Amino acid sequence: MRAEQFTVRFAGPDDDPAIAALVVEGFLDKFRPVFGGRMDRSLKVMERWVSLEHASGGVTSLVVEDYSTAELAASVGVRTAPSRDEVLARGLWRALTRNLGLARAVWATTLLSYPRYSHTSSEAYVERLVVSPAFRRQGMARRLLAAAENFARDASKETVGLHVSGNNLPALRLYESEGYVETSRQRSFFTAYFLSTRNWLYLKKKLQ
Repeated sequence: MRAEQFTVRFAGPDDDPAIAALVVEGFLDKFRPVFGGRMDRSLKVMERWVSLEHASGGVTSLVVEDYSTAELAASVGVRTAPSRDEVLARGLWRALTRNLGLARAVWATTLLSYPRYSHTSSEAYVERLVVSPAFRRQGMARRLLAAAENFARDASKETVGLHVSGNNLPALRLYESEGYVETSRQRSFFTAYFLSTRNWLYLKKKLQ
């Protein structure tokens, strides 16, 4: 497909369901251990999560759209403002307990708490960068990352940070090729066992 078929734009509320579907599809290896036999509920929970991030999490989403079909090919969230953590936690907890029940909600909350991030006023944070399998290897991730960095510059941020799992080598190579450097890492034996992810690398890039 030609690059001219696609456009990068800011997401609106009507895009939340499609963004949620992209995230679930793109991170199935992480969602399956969390939701187990209730994977059918994962989309509802993720849609609520995306909506909460937009409303109370300081996150703006960007999407790549195929203008000929209006299909979303990729999406990324960019955090440029402090989040209302209590509102986010309460809203996500309600969504989890409503869809999974109390016991499974506790389990899901524990797994989904990694990696941990604290907002810094001079830094933008890139999260849930995901490309639909049907549109991979076409430069979508690189294009979205550049758009996220431009948005961060417009928000007067000095740096951009992101987390990547230590075993996600394709993503790690992409970020390093774009100038991101590891500055710290989180280790978790819990997620190593259940999500096959022991190390969460924090990468940072200084904006020009």
